[in-house]
Amino acid sequence: MSDVTQSSRFSPRTLRWALVASLALNVLVIGTVAGTLCFSRFGYGPHGEGFKKSPLLGFARTLPRERSDLIRQKFADAQPNMEVLRKGTRDARAAVRESLMAETFDQAKFTAALDSVVQAETNVARARTTVFGESVGQLTPEERRQLHDWLEKRRPLR
Repeated sequence: MSDVTQSSRFSPRTLRWALVASLALNVLVIGTVAGTLCFSRFGYGPHGEGFKKSPLLGFARTLPRERSDLIRQKFADAQPNMEVLRKGTRDARAAVRESLMAETFDQAKFTAALDSVVQAETNVARARTTVFGESVGQLTPEERRQLHDWLEKRRPLR
């Protein structure tokens, strides 16, 4: 038998650099995916949606400064109450998890905990809607028409 070795097209030095580049690329991709999963906010996040996504705050940017400040102040004044309501939602969800993991599962207790989550989320939605309605009530008729047009342009297509 002959001991024939084939020579590689690449030198060991070239292969080493290719492996280092491949490792760096893998670390970059894995780090990006891990960072997205760990640090991004899927859904509303731990602090709730709040008013960040309110269409009225987006519209307020198009108004003159004093009118915009009036709307922003209305939302800022409601923020402490919203925090309390969101905490109620988090607590209700924690109660669902606790009843789910109890030693002896009680269907009635679990159902009551689910109902409390629905009620807490309804309270948050009601508070957001109230602030929205009160803020729109402070707009002039022309600003309300502008708001309508602004909302129509941003309405999702169905």
